[in-house]
Amino acid sequence: MATSRTFKDLAQVALANYTGRDPSFPNRLKMWVDFFHDRDISSLTSDDIEDALDRLVARGKLRTTLKAPSSASKSTTRVPVLVQTGQPLAASTINRYLACMGTMFKVLKSLRLLPRGFVSPLRDVTKMPEGPGRTIDIDMPRVLNLVAACRLSRNRKLAALVAFACTTGWRLGSIQAMRWADVNLQDGSAYSSRTKNGTAHRTALLPLVIAELRSIKPYQLDANSLVFGKHNVTKAFRTALLRANLPTTWTFHHCRHIAASVLAQSGASVPIIMACLNHKSPQMALRYSHLNIDALRSSMERAWS
Repeated sequence: MATSRTFKDLAQVALANYTGRDPSFPNRLKMWVDFFHDRDISSLTSDDIEDALDRLVARGKLRTTLKAPSSASKSTTRVPVLVQTGQPLAASTINRYLACMGTMFKVLKSLRLLPRGFVSPLRDVTKMPEGPGRTIDIDMPRVLNLVAACRLSRNRKLAALVAFACTTGWRLGSIQAMRWADVNLQDGSAYSSRTKNGTAHRTALLPLVIAELRSIKPYQLDANSLVFGKHNVTKAFRTALLRANLPTTWTFHHCRHIAASVLAQSGASVPIIMACLNHKSPQMALRYSHLNIDALRSSMERAWS
């Protein structure tokens, strides 16, 4: 049984034996390794965890950019590096880092690799309070107005991209990774083999989306080619928001909230919203339930009549 293994060594073992489906687990675990590296795992305290979280908060969000090779390097290939964005991390993100370390300890415990008498340094660490999350009170006519504004963009695929996101609730990464082979315009469905929570997801496509996809479908179709490609749409999307008289502070991720909000206002049940957003837990879908007070009232009246 290990008694003096370093955090780095044990993290590598935990990662090699991790069977979960969270694709962010390796990157979040790497953050902890960067902080504690050669520390003996049994020496870690809650104060150490709090200090690491303080540094994480101070660092804020990161983004990947391509850096030119140094003049001394023979390579001409740009390399991806992480840079600070100056934006704060959400409380939920910080809590996910804590959950990552907790998962590491669970894996090590199952392998009987934790030191005898090990006490988790997370025991006295309090999770950050999370807000209710974002919801959007928006109706279908305003969504259609946004799609119409997207058709005016020089990006000819923007209308199809936004229509797809606002009706299916897919994340931008999943949409941009979608290939024509994943889309069936005949039965009106789309498939993603890899999503944020690690599960495959199949969704229905509305006639609006099918029409938009047909308009951008190439004549000489390569089934393995990307439908949209991984292009930055931030500026084009903001311009469309301005044209549609919607808040320009919205990001593309708000399309996911729009999908859930429109479903909730139509009377869709929590399981249906969960299926649309590919959520494993009902907690995320429940945040939208307050948007449909009329459906709630109708159900109560039917029950008491």
